[in-house]
Amino acid sequence: MAFTQTVGVRRATLVASAQLLLAVAPQHAAPAQTPHATLIGTVRDTNGVPVPLTRLTSSGLLSISDSLGRFLLPRLPGGTATVLVRRLGFEPIDISIQLVAGRTEALDVIMTVIAQDLPGMTTRAQTLADVRLRDFYRHRQSGIGYFFDRKEIESKNAHRISDILRRLPGTRISERSGRPSTLRMGRSGGGRDCPPDVWVDGVRATGMNVDDVPLGDVEALELYRGPAGLPPEMNSRLGNPACGALIIWTRLPG
Repeated sequence: MAFTQTVGVRRATLVASAQLLLAVAPQHAAPAQTPHATLIGTVRDTNGVPVPLTRLTSSGLLSISDSLGRFLLPRLPGGTATVLVRRLGFEPIDISIQLVAGRTEALDVIMTVIAQDLPGMTTRAQTLADVRLRDFYRHRQSGIGYFFDRKEIESKNAHRISDILRRLPGTRISERSGRPSTLRMGRSGGGRDCPPDVWVDGVRATGMNVDDVPLGDVEALELYRGPAGLPPEMNSRLGNPACGALIIWTRLPG
């Protein structure tokens, strides 16, 4: 009987010690996520007409206005932010705005058309579009990748960029109800999620989805399924070149 009582006392002591350790052990709570600010708005000209394909950058983030001039810049830090607004044919604008973390602010941008003095545009063949697409034609000469100019895009009778890309080998378009389509590259070794980088007019567009630019605003497309053939200026360590790249060249007004 005494032996049984001793064991019972030892068990009670161990339980009490474990409870004490749990009570005094530091609690490592999950770090609270810092709230971000969101900026939405529209870009119009002085006549109130929406200006699509305007680039708006702030804190290293890029947004491109859609066909209705609308834009979205999420995950911005709170405080004073500078928004750089750029569109070929319009005066550049730098806007300072006060953002509050956890809130969504609205911004209406009015852009003024400027006359473009483009030296060397003396022949009909050397059009502004040719100058704009000189990198596209240079990339196309390499022969590695998939390339579509405006004529080829129109021949596809497609409605979205994803309609063209889904027909290419090694690409996968995912569509879910209520969500934007996503582009992934098929890689050897299973179902690794492999999102390519997206570039618009030579600028890497972080977080952009495949159909964010309306097909009617696209002048040319390039698609690379991996790093092979990827132009050196777009093979950035900051992105995901191992999964290739989608390069979009937009149309000029008119």
